[in-house]
This record gives sequence, structure tokens and C-alpha cells, in this order.
Amino acid sequence: QNPKIALVVGWDDGQTVQYEGVADEPRGEELEQLKALYFARFPDGRERERLPNITYFRIRPSWLRYSDFRGPEPVLFTLEGAELPA
Repeated sequence: QNPKIALVVGWDDGQTVQYEGVADEPRGEELEQLKALYFARFPDGRERERLPNITYFRIRPSWLRYSDFRGPEPVLFTLEGAELPA
């Protein structure tokens, strides 16, 4: 009902990616094109495609931040709006 989404992916070594965007559920030919791209990068995804009730979502980013806290000074890199790739 609300397509807005936010998530954080982190690693044990002090790096994170924060991601905000809008999710949708592609269907038909568009879904097939996106799955082809996905399977080209993750061939094992074809196995997961056979799981019951699997659904594919796409998240289009509106804001991203990479953080790296491994060094003496934190490194932060943020992209938003027109700075994001199409």
C-alpha cells in the first residue's frame, strides 16, 4: 500500500549503505527483461525462481549514502535526486 522503502546493508568491518526509494512489482515483458538482467549477474537466481510464491520487486533509489568507519575519519558519500544514475 505504501511503496516507499528504506533499508541499510552493513558489513562487520564498519561499512554501510543506506538506501531509500520507491518499490514496485514489475509484470509481463518488463519483468522478463529485468529477470534476464538479474540472472546474467546471479545465475543461481534461476533456482530460486522455482520456489513457490516468489515475487520480484524493483526499488528505484531516491537517496543513497555509503559510510565507511574503518579509518581514523569517517568517509560519507551521499547521492540524491539528479545525482543518482537513471
